[in-house]
Amino acid sequence: MSSFSSSSRFLRISATKNLKMELGSSSSRKSRNSRHKLCFCGLKASINQAWTDKNPARRFYGCPRFKFGNGCKYFSWFDEEEGTEWQKKALIEARDEIRKKDRIIEQLKVTIAEMRSDLEKKQMETVKNEDEIVRQFEECFV
Repeated sequence: MSSFSSSSRFLRISATKNLKMELGSSSSRKSRNSRHKLCFCGLKASINQAWTDKNPARRFYGCPRFKFGNGCKYFSWFDEEEGTEWQKKALIEARDEIRKKDRIIEQLKVTIAEMRSDLEKKQMETVKNEDEIVRQFEECFV
C-alpha cells in the first residue's frame, strides 16, 4: 500500500510540475493545431532576427505587437544553440560591411539628387539664354 500511494503521489507531483512548466515556460507555448508558438497575448509569435554582436543572425520568436509598443514582451529563441565564435565573427563582419555599403549608397543618392537639381537649373538657364538669343535676333532682323 505504501508503494502505491507514493507512486500515486509522484504522478500527481510530476503532472503538476509538467502543467506548470507547460503553462509558464515561454519555450513550450505552442498553439494546439500547429507548430507555431503563441505569445502571451495569444497571437502567433513572429520570427525575428537579432543582429547584436552577441547574437548575430540568430532567430527568435517575439510578440508581433512588440514593434508597436503594446506587446507582451514574449521572447524565445528559434534556434536552440548559439553559433561558434568564428561564425559570429564572420556574420558581424558581413553585417558591418553591409551597413558601411548602405551608408555609401545613401550618400550617393544624396549626391545624385544634388547633381540632378544642378542639371535642371542649368537646363532652365540654357532655355532662358536660348529664348533671349531668339528675342534679340528677332529684334535685329525682324
